[in-house]
Amino acid sequence: MIPAQTAVVIFALLALGCGAALATILFRQQRQTGIYDGIENFRRHIDALSPEARRNVVSKQTQMRGGDRGEPRP
Repeated sequence: MIPAQTAVVIFALLALGCGAALATILFRQQRQTGIYDGIENFRRHIDALSPEARRNVVSKQTQMRGGDRGEPRP
């Protein structure tokens, strides 16, 4: 049977090891991607679309803002 002090030391070392591994994973994940990376990727994707492909998105945004008053588009 393992003495109580040895069991406490083993448990403490395992807890420290797990805590260090968790901290490392969280730190690396936080540095990997950020909210601004997603926004920047979205903007690049939209900029890459042709004006014809963006026409529907622009017209929907205009309608949501109340800028479209039912007048026909040219």
